[in-house]
Amino acid sequence: DLHYPLRRQRQMCIRDRYQSDPSGNYGGYKATAIGQGHQRAQGILKTDWKEDLSLEDASKLALKVLSKTMDSTTLSHEKLEFSHLTLNARGKVYWHLFTASELDALIKSTELKKDEDES
Repeated sequence: DLHYPLRRQRQMCIRDRYQSDPSGNYGGYKATAIGQGHQRAQGILKTDWKEDLSLEDASKLALKVLSKTMDSTTLSHEKLEFSHLTLNARGKVYWHLFTASELDALIKSTELKKDEDES
């Protein structure tokens, strides 16, 4: 299969996440976070992230991380934007920005509370 190296390279690009700090140190994991609250976010990601997450489950995990690390007490379309960046069946990049109603429905489906897991 002549395309195997390309496929393998594409998989590596999709799965591996790296970040670097201003001093030049870098590290990687399957999922990562930067910015205020990144240590708590990375803790949640290391605990809850699984190799075989569906896009819907990954979206719910992202909302869980945001609910635990944002200054706001509740999540809503007024406080954040949410999008998916995926490859379609033909291998083209597809970006979907959630509408307000789509985002509110996703937030409602996660049933998150700010103080959940904080006991």
